[in-house]
Amino acid sequence: MTDRSAARVAAVNKAKSEPLVLLADDDPTVRLLATRALSAAGFRVHAVGDGALAITAFDQLQPDCVIVDVQMPEIDGLAVCRHVRQSDRPNVPILVLTGQEDVESLHRAYDAGATDFVNKPMRWPVLPYRLQYLLRSAALTDELRISRHRTQTLLDGMPDQMFVLDSRGMLIEEVNRSETGGSATFLLGSGRCIEDILPPDVARVARENLHVVLATGQPQTFEFQTESGRRSSEVRFLAQPSGKVLTIVRDVSQRYHAEERIRHLAYFDGVTGLPNRQLFVRELRRAMRQGKRQGRLVAVLYVDLDRFKRINDTLGHSVGDALLKSVANRLAEGVRPTDYVAKAGDADNMAVQLARLGGDEFVALLTDIGSHDQIGVVVDRIRTSLTAPFSYEGRQFVITPSIGVAVYPADGNDVETLLMHADTAMYQAKDAGRNTVRFYEKAMNARALDRLDLEDALRIAIEKQELRLFYQPKFSLETEMVTGAEALLRWQHPERGWISPAQFIPLAEETGLIVPLGAWVIEEACRTLRSWQNGPLADLKVAINLSAEQVARTNVAELVLQSLWRNGLRPQQLELEMTESLLMRDIDTAKAMLCTLKDAGVSLAIDDFGTGYSSLSYLRQFPLDSLKIDRSFVLNLHNDPDDAAICAAIIAMAKKLGLKTVAEGIELEQQRQFLRAAGCDEGQGYLFARPMAANDLQELLQMPRLRRGTHDE
Repeated sequence: MTDRSAARVAAVNKAKSEPLVLLADDDPTVRLLATRALSAAGFRVHAVGDGALAITAFDQLQPDCVIVDVQMPEIDGLAVCRHVRQSDRPNVPILVLTGQEDVESLHRAYDAGATDFVNKPMRWPVLPYRLQYLLRSAALTDELRISRHRTQTLLDGMPDQMFVLDSRGMLIEEVNRSETGGSATFLLGSGRCIEDILPPDVARVARENLHVVLATGQPQTFEFQTESGRRSSEVRFLAQPSGKVLTIVRDVSQRYHAEERIRHLAYFDGVTGLPNRQLFVRELRRAMRQGKRQGRLVAVLYVDLDRFKRINDTLGHSVGDALLKSVANRLAEGVRPTDYVAKAGDADNMAVQLARLGGDEFVALLTDIGSHDQIGVVVDRIRTSLTAPFSYEGRQFVITPSIGVAVYPADGNDVETLLMHADTAMYQAKDAGRNTVRFYEKAMNARALDRLDLEDALRIAIEKQELRLFYQPKFSLETEMVTGAEALLRWQHPERGWISPAQFIPLAEETGLIVPLGAWVIEEACRTLRSWQNGPLADLKVAINLSAEQVARTNVAELVLQSLWRNGLRPQQLELEMTESLLMRDIDTAKAMLCTLKDAGVSLAIDDFGTGYSSLSYLRQFPLDSLKIDRSFVLNLHNDPDDAAICAAIIAMAKKLGLKTVAEGIELEQQRQFLRAAGCDEGQGYLFARPMAANDLQELLQMPRLRRGTHDE
């Protein structure tokens, strides 16, 4: 085999092992994020920006599955769905992306041929699992379709077992006897009747079908199962001359088992074995109808695991899945059956009350409730069940829940509204500090809508570059001269005014907007440094804060070094600040990133030191230059001996490690004097200067002499 031929064979084998995904969405950000998530999971992705290109690509590329946005210009996603279903490959699974959660929109998507849907915004790491689930379901569906065709063909050609009955139902001739045994094998013998061969209830059905065949001449078929239900048989009666009936018996257990597997995949979660969203919604709708008839309350408890994403990002999805199984078991076992929270089981024979909706989100259904106090009891038991640490492969994990509660009928008269309000209450619980519970209140809707409006406004502000960088100088505590500046992100909304970073930065991290926002901050800071090259700020070092989500989602080292090169800057002019928790999420990845930046000449600092791990053992692992003492310790150090002792200890520890110290939030002269005496190198705070625009900072450094307290703005 030539090298070229071998390469072709290798390419073909790779294509077989990496499913091809056709992605159609007019939002380039969605295409980028989805492509990254899917490619990392082993999928090949062909992304297009409109419906016309999607149709062309489907016909040409023959993808294994399709992801399509509903709202696209000219040809929308529903038209793409209809094209796929009308093609020669109508069974390709289609995942629809939609920002609309109303029932009518979902009905239109399913009517057009959608296999499943995902609401925007979504958690991108979950997308590959949804596709893998759809591909497995499609494969099993194909398997079932093939199995049914094969069964019908064999039935017409060479059945498992054939014999002839007379008009009285007596066995008179064995045409063929199955060699496979099982439920399809009758206890044959000349002169025996149906009642001798079959169980009484099955014999009665067989006798009824036999009479129909003899009276009409039309074939009749029925099925029966063994008492254990493990094997199934199909019996077919065909009229023959002279009042005889040809009987064909075939074992159809495999078909039944395949159908059961499909059914289980459709209604149960593959990781935890709990009911999924589809089954839960069905049971919730049933419970609400029953509650209306009986005048009883129905409650939905929306349970989200706090910061669970860190485990997946740090240790991998295998560890995350193992912990999700443990969580599901704890939730099911921690609440008594009388509390109407049940374990997973058969969808048709049980009241399904606990489900996994996806990711780290669980939901519990409480029915036949007499008072709100009963809800509180269940909530307490759910929280208690998760109190003890989880262990996996020698590691221990503390997992806490944020729980939102919505109660029928007060909080919603339909399934969608009740679930939405429970979800809203859960987010309020997270905003309240996590590991807490919130019952839905009407005012939460206003806050949720305000949050959505703020997200839209932030997205527009990033696109239009409406955000600004302010700079807060750092001063030497010894000389009182400016030693550097920290770049701080500011947003002045045209209607809301100045919006705190504490409000919009977490929102950017949650929505993924931190990726373009973080890239802009790096580039803007470098552009500002470039503009200072020929003035009094030419040697000023600027510090940039890094977000944990920014580091997790992007190659920060590459972004920083490319921006420095693009703007003609020396790496020594830039400093990166990051929190302790950021470094500890993935120590190996963090070390690799920091070493790359350090080798290039970029300075590295730990921000908010003292509020995280604060361990010498981890500090030694990273190539750090300085650490910043958190303002919470500086605030009261002049009248709180404990805070003073902590600051002094941090400074002494840093000196032993060869690290520079910077104190944040200095507002009083007494604080400055203490820190200077303790050996702290630098400080920043309102005592020296507030954050200011780049031009104002330039004017500040042109002053002949900088003295503390004279340049407050």
